[in-house]
Amino acid sequence: MFTDFFYSHSTWVDGLLIVGVWTGLSVLGLFVFNRFSDARHREKDTETVGLTYAIVAVVFAVLIAVIIVDVWETFARSDEITTAEANQLTGLLLDSAGLPDNERDKVRADVSRYIDIVTKSEWPSQQRGDLADEVFKPGWLVVGRLSTQLAAFEPKTTGENTIKAEMLRTVNNLIKARRTRIIASGVHLPDVVWDMLLIAGVVAVFYTYLFGAHLFAIHLTITGLIAATIALTFTLIVALDYPFRGDVSVGDDAFLGVKASAGLSASAG
Repeated sequence: MFTDFFYSHSTWVDGLLIVGVWTGLSVLGLFVFNRFSDARHREKDTETVGLTYAIVAVVFAVLIAVIIVDVWETFARSDEITTAEANQLTGLLLDSAGLPDNERDKVRADVSRYIDIVTKSEWPSQQRGDLADEVFKPGWLVVGRLSTQLAAFEPKTTGENTIKAEMLRTVNNLIKARRTRIIASGVHLPDVVWDMLLIAGVVAVFYTYLFGAHLFAIHLTITGLIAATIALTFTLIVALDYPFRGDVSVGDDAFLGVKASAGLSASAG
């Protein structure tokens, strides 16, 4: 439920919501804590609290850094997966020039149709988080037809035979790249990682309550700033967690570039 909510809004809206709620609850918690614990009593232990908080902060920072690096690498790898799939389409278009006109036109028409399905149907569905088999079925049908047509093609020259073999290998690579992209569209951090993050965040914020500041306004400011910083890191992780979903996601530029550079809009209509 929360996942659908976050990825149906822009990153700025999610960020304002996450920072506002997390910081608000943290500050509210400080108000409640202060009612049951006198700051003057805590002031004596401020130095000890500060030393132990430094350890907690380092552990939490390392945890956050590891997770952010992981989601960023997954995001970058997803972009590479998309480019690899588009590159296979480019290979098919280039190799098709060596086929007879009729076979070449069939290949170009299927590649154009495939790009339209990916960019106009699959990509919006991926961004919504709709990964049902029905979403990807039309694309698989086009790839299957392309493979069948090439397999049925009877070469008349040694050059055509070589081109057929190369294009069949490219289609197989396209199938692998497509399957990898579909799998990658559903990859995200396990729930247990989010549980650990939230628990560690709560501990980090609660530790600020133990300080005995001379002025409550200063204590309030420190707690609010630390809570807001933690919330911003959560926002970044949310934005990158699903590489193909939401406002910040891998785009379909690689596919559109293939179609534009090959002039398929005019030839395969």
